[in-house]
Amino acid sequence: MRLQPVIGHHRELKRFVSVILVTLAGLLLSHSSAALTEPAASPQEQQPPSDNATMRVTLWAGKNGRGRYEVALLRTILDRTADNYPAYQLSVNSSPFGTQRGRQVVADGEQANVYVSGLREDDYTRNRDILMIRRPVMKGLFGYRAAIIRQGDGARYAQSAQQHNLRDLTIGQGSHWEDAMILRYNNFNVNDNGRFENLFEMLAYGRFDAIFLGIAEIEPELAAAPLNDKLTIAYQPIIYYPHAMVFQVSGKHPQLARRIKEGFAQISDDGTHDQLLEHYFGGAINRIRAANTNIFVLKHPTPSLMPELTQPMLIQPPELNADL
Repeated sequence: MRLQPVIGHHRELKRFVSVILVTLAGLLLSHSSAALTEPAASPQEQQPPSDNATMRVTLWAGKNGRGRYEVALLRTILDRTADNYPAYQLSVNSSPFGTQRGRQVVADGEQANVYVSGLREDDYTRNRDILMIRRPVMKGLFGYRAAIIRQGDGARYAQSAQQHNLRDLTIGQGSHWEDAMILRYNNFNVNDNGRFENLFEMLAYGRFDAIFLGIAEIEPELAAAPLNDKLTIAYQPIIYYPHAMVFQVSGKHPQLARRIKEGFAQISDDGTHDQLLEHYFGGAINRIRAANTNIFVLKHPTPSLMPELTQPMLIQPPELNADL
C-alpha cells in the first residue's frame, strides 16, 4: 500500500517529461521548416548599392597642351558607349607624377585608371598591369616636333638644320620619355636627366641646346613655362618620328579598357575622331601641311609597334626629307 503513491508519482512524472519532449520537438521542427522555406534574397538585395555600379573613370592628364583634347575625346567615347555600359563619373588628376611614378599610379588604378602616353612594351604591359588600346589618339600628330630654343640662338639652330647638323646639338628630353630612346636610335645627343617641369629652366641656363616638343602642344607649354621670356620656338624644320599616343588603362579595370576600345572604334569609323582632332589642333595640322614646311623623318627602333605611322599620315602632299 505504501508503494502505490510512489508508482503513481513516477507515472505522472514520465507523462510530464513526454509532454515536454514532444513540445520541444515540435518547436525544433517548426524552426527548421521556417529556415528551409525562407525565400532567398532577390538579385536586387544581393547587389551592392547603386552608386557602386557607376563606372569611375579618372584620367591622368597633367599637361596643358593636349589635356583638354584628351578629356573631350574620352568623354565622347564614354558617351558613345552609354547604352552598353554603366553610367560613368569622369574626373581628371593633374598631379605631376613623372613618367615612372605615373605608370605605377595608373597600374594601381586608385588615383587614376587611364591616361594617354606613347605606345611602348614594358613590364607593365607584358604583365597586363596596364592595358594599351592600340589606336593612335592623335593620328601621329604628337610625332611632329618643333624645337624650343634660347632667344638669340635662332640663327645657330637654322644653320645647323641647313647643314644637316642637328645631331651635333644636345636635345633635352624628360626622364624615361620614349622620345629619348627614338632620338638616340637616330644618333642624336640627348640629355634626359630632367623632369618635364624643369626642362625649360635647364634650357634657359644652357644645360642643352633645344627641347623637341609636339607641334600640337608647344605653344601653350612654352606660354606656361618658367623663364619663357628667355625662350622661343623654331618651327623649321619639323622633326617627325612614329610616335603613337594611345590610351593606357589600369589592368584592374578591364571593363573600362573594353569600353574605350569599342567606343574609340565607333567614333573613328563615323569621322567624329577626325572632327575633334581638327577642332583642337587645326592650327598645328595646317602648319604641318603648309607649302614651305620642311620635314625630317626619323626612324623608330621598333616600327612594328604601329606600322601605319612609319610615314607621316597627316601630310598632304607627302614631301619629305629623310636625310638629316
